[in-house]
Amino acid sequence: MADYATIPIFPLQIVVFPGEMVPLRIFEERYKQMFADVRAARERGEVLQVGIILGEGSEMLAEVGCTVVLEEVLEEHEDGRLNIITLGARRFRIEQVAGDKSYLEAWVEYVDDEEEAIDRVLQTRVLAGYQRLLELVEEESGAEVEGGDAENAFQIAQAVAVDLGGKQRLLAMTTENMRLEMLGEYFERLLPTLEERRAERLRVHSNGHSKGS
Repeated sequence: MADYATIPIFPLQIVVFPGEMVPLRIFEERYKQMFADVRAARERGEVLQVGIILGEGSEMLAEVGCTVVLEEVLEEHEDGRLNIITLGARRFRIEQVAGDKSYLEAWVEYVDDEEEAIDRVLQTRVLAGYQRLLELVEEESGAEVEGGDAENAFQIAQAVAVDLGGKQRLLAMTTENMRLEMLGEYFERLLPTLEERRAERLRVHSNGHSKGS
């Protein structure tokens, strides 16, 4: 059964995934009002989700976005500016835009995954590629990399350098297997380059030392 709602829309140059913690700085008047409405709803015991969608200003560059819920107000200024923490919640598809408030609103359909068994072989291959990526990055940087506990495609994509277009494609996919397949191809392209870079570093290091040293 289709699930629809009217929600505030916040175009930003980011792609948010369900479960992702998203810090936001609120300084434009229209978005101050938006989150004033979010907080007023919370005081009434309601949860008003805000739809973040790839875009800029009042322009939306995608049809599918992800709502966030207000988790915490970190800082509030006298002029209404806010530093807040939000949490990615539900994916949605824009059906119709409304314009009777200072900020955008839209009638949206929420997007859920289709029922499909996860391909465990594919999942294992992607997780192995992800762990190898972390090992190579840690070895090159000399610093521990966060994100090693990622368990699904959205969590993995949060931690790696997938571009905005790739993240948007992942967001719109409606099975975990589709997302895993895309990430598997991403690692197949990326890892050989990093492995070659590692091998070159080792050769340079080896050539800089005599055999007896």
